[in-house]
Amino acid sequence: NSEVVNWPTPIYQPDCAGCHANDYKLGPHKKFETPATTYTVDELRDCSGACHTYANPSMTTITKNRPSKHRISDGGF
Repeated sequence: NSEVVNWPTPIYQPDCAGCHANDYKLGPHKKFETPATTYTVDELRDCSGACHTYANPSMTTITKNRPSKHRISDGGF
C-alpha cells in the first residue's frame, strides 16, 4: 500500500489505462457499426466513453448502450 505507483504504461497515468492498457481488447469496444470501427485505448483511457455503439461516424444514432461496464461499483472491475 505505497503511495508511489509504478505505471506500466506511464503515458496514460493517472487513468485506468496507466495499469491496464496491455489488457485492452478491441473486439468488445465497438464504436461504429458502419464502417466497423473500435474505440482506441487512448479514447478509453479512463474506462469511460465506450458505453455507446453508434450506427456511423456522425455519432447521432446509438445502436447499443452498455451503461454498467467497467464501473468500480459493479463488482467485476
